Amino acid sequence: MKKELHFLTRHSAKIKYGLFVILALVPLFCVLLDLFFSTIIVDSQYGEETRNFDYSIINQSIYLSVWIVIATSCYGFLNWINCHTKTMPPWITGKNNLTRIASLNLISFLVFTLTLTINPQSVVGFNTWYKIIKSVFEHMLIPIIILTYYFLFTTEKISTKQYCQKYCWYNLPLLLAYITYVILRWIMLVKYFPSEKGEAFTPMPYDQIDPAKVGYPIFFLAIFALLLIAVLLAILLNYLSNLRSTKGKKI
Repeated sequence: MKKELHFLTRHSAKIKYGLFVILALVPLFCVLLDLFFSTIIVDSQYGEETRNFDYSIINQSIYLSVWIVIATSCYGFLNWINCHTKTMPPWITGKNNLTRIASLNLISFLVFTLTLTINPQSVVGFNTWYKIIKSVFEHMLIPIIILTYYFLFTTEKISTKQYCQKYCWYNLPLLLAYITYVILRWIMLVKYFPSEKGEAFTPMPYDQIDPAKVGYPIFFLAIFALLLIAVLLAILLNYLSNLRSTKGKKI
């Protein structure tokens, strides 16, 4: 164990650099893989509809996991650039931003894994070979990589009280932007673009939160639960990372 830790210490810069490259490119690969192959291969559910490039982009944009991998890719690219320029501000390269990305990926991992375990038939985008590859990378491999990186290399310490007071909201802007987009899109589709005009336009990304199927109380409860879980997971990750912290330094 000591030898492994010594190896990580000696080669931490190279390992971090490699992980930043992976976090920059692999999430982007996942999005582009689905985007382009869905315009080439006929979808078993929607047929020729999704071979429209615009439809493919729109269908990608409604899923939270896609927003998370894009955020992860941005994190990877910005920190990759910072390895060369050293010009990125601490709010991009520091622990709080990494906690944000790690907790979002943990949500993606938990939701996908639990759904796959409990009800595999309800997993979205698991019906073609390229979507299976994308799902495995997007929901499992990337979260595992970033969580491993988080606990191996995060040494700065921010107390739980301080984190709750100042930083636990970092996840909310992305989630609120996503929720706003989904709701506005849903309203526009239901009102101006009925399903018979274009089946490829799914009003809600997940049937489990579709107000037409589960009702508005469940819909709003699910939104509240998502925001609360995101905050609580970020607090938990920060707390767990503090257990191995040695610097006690605030970002």
